[in-house]
Amino acid sequence: MYAAVVPSQLAPSTPVLAFDSSTEWLVVALQRDGLTLQRTEVGGARASQRLLPLVQELLDEAGIDRSALGLIAFGAGPGAFTGLRAACAAAQGLAFALELPVVAVNTLLAVAAGQNEAERVLVANDARMGELYWAAAERAVDGWRLLAPARVAAPAAAAAAWAALAGPVPRLFGNAWRAHRCALETELPPDWCDALRDARDTAPSALAMARLAREAHARGEALDAARAQPLYVRDKVALTSAERAALRAGGGS
Repeated sequence: MYAAVVPSQLAPSTPVLAFDSSTEWLVVALQRDGLTLQRTEVGGARASQRLLPLVQELLDEAGIDRSALGLIAFGAGPGAFTGLRAACAAAQGLAFALELPVVAVNTLLAVAAGQNEAERVLVANDARMGELYWAAAERAVDGWRLLAPARVAAPAAAAAAWAALAGPVPRLFGNAWRAHRCALETELPPDWCDALRDARDTAPSALAMARLAREAHARGEALDAARAQPLYVRDKVALTSAERAALRAGGGS
């Protein structure tokens, strides 16, 4: 078993495998110098059955044996509970078998890091139960970083926090805008109208995860497989019947 992770720079030619199933999409990528392959499929309930076969399909396409991999990255969250557990379990299983380190990548950061045309973004993903996961991020000299830990909130509370953010209105990415647009349009100040109109429905980028994982490995943030865990921003996984009825009555998701 990989017992200790030593801070180091992976050789550019060393393949990194990354995958995410935290949203309705399943994304898998391979990245090394001269090779960037990514596959995207509908995920959801079928993600746990398709993740490992899709990994093998991508390895076959690249002509790379599993034994050549140097690092595994997975979308740790926040996101759908089942999807987070599936990705973490797959990462642990592969890492144990191949004696590799693992990097748990924040899924909201992975969305931000996939945006080449923006410098400051706000990422919001649908959290169900009438709420959304969100975090602001910016591009720094040494790469993308979250300005604060990811949060979960109802649209009204999220909008109040966004309106209080310093600086210009950021670009908006993620998958929360379809489910919560009406509530956010009501709660956000007028200067957010253009940003809301241009909000992009974006899944986490597995290629961005691979790049973030290389950077994390160099900083000594890779983990032994046994220590890899999903990031749960919210512990409650379902509403009661009364809460679901109240949410439907209010027009929420």
